Amino acid sequence: MSALQIVWFKRDLRTLDHRPLAAAAERGPVLPLYVVEPGWWQQPDASERQWLFCRESLVELRQALANLGQPLVVRRGDVVQVLERARRQFGIDGLWSHEETGNGWTYQRDKRVGAWTRQHGIVWSEIPQFGVTRRMRSRNGWAKRWEAQMAEPITPVPTELHSLEDIDPGVIPERPCSELLSDACPQRQTGGRLIGLGELSEFLHRRASSYQRSMSSPNTAFSGCSRLSAYLTWGCLSMREVIQTSRTHSGRGVSSFESRLHWHCHFIQKLEDQPAIEFS
Repeated sequence: MSALQIVWFKRDLRTLDHRPLAAAAERGPVLPLYVVEPGWWQQPDASERQWLFCRESLVELRQALANLGQPLVVRRGDVVQVLERARRQFGIDGLWSHEETGNGWTYQRDKRVGAWTRQHGIVWSEIPQFGVTRRMRSRNGWAKRWEAQMAEPITPVPTELHSLEDIDPGVIPERPCSELLSDACPQRQTGGRLIGLGELSEFLHRRASSYQRSMSSPNTAFSGCSRLSAYLTWGCLSMREVIQTSRTHSGRGVSSFESRLHWHCHFIQKLEDQPAIEFS
C-alpha cells in the first residue's frame, strides 16, 4: 500500500471544511483514524455525557466517510502504540490532523506523537482548525488574523476515498474505559453533524432575534442560546462555516452571537499562550 496517509481525527468529527482530510486525499490512500484513549477519559474533566455525544458523532462520521469509499477506522488504546502498529503493518507516508488546544494530558500525548513521528521520519502536518494561533509572542493583531481565517473559503469534502479493503474498521465501543462513571443526563444534546446543522438553522431563523435578552438568564438560556457549543467543541461543525452561515443573516442577535464566537477562540488562545492557567 503505497503512500498511505493517516488522518487522525480528534475533536474535528466532520468531513466538510476538514483541511487535513482534503490535503491527505490529494496525496494518496487515506486511513481515517479515531483512537479511543482510555487515559484521556480517566481525566477529571471527562464525563460519560461527553463520551456519549462523541460516540454518536463518531457513528455519523463513520457513515459519512463510508459514503466516500472508506469508513472511519476506530481503535482503542495509546495513540503512539496504535500508530506504530499501523507503521509496521502498512507503512505511513504522512500523518495529518488539526492542531488541538486541549488540557495538559493531551498536550503531553501530542508531544509523544511528535517524538514518534520524528523518530521514524514521518511528516506530521498539523493544520489550524479555527482562530487559535500557536507560538504567538503578542496578541496584537490577533483579532484581524481571526477575521482573515474566518473569511477563508470552506474546504469541500473529498470527492472519494480509496477503499482500504484489508483494514478492519473496528468497533466503536459502548464505553471508552471501565473507570468512566455513569453520568445520567436525560436532556443532554445528541451528537452528530446533522443535528448540529439543525440547531444552527433553527437558531438563526427562529431564536437569534431574542438571543441578547435570553442568553444570560438560567430561565431562558436553555432554549434561547445557540446550543452549538458541543457541536463546535467536537468539531461536528467548523467555526468557519458557522461564522459564514451566520453572516448571511442580520440583526442585533446575530451580531451578538458572532461576538461570542470570537470570544470562544479568544479564550482558547489564552490557554494556548498561558497553559499554566489550567494548574494555577
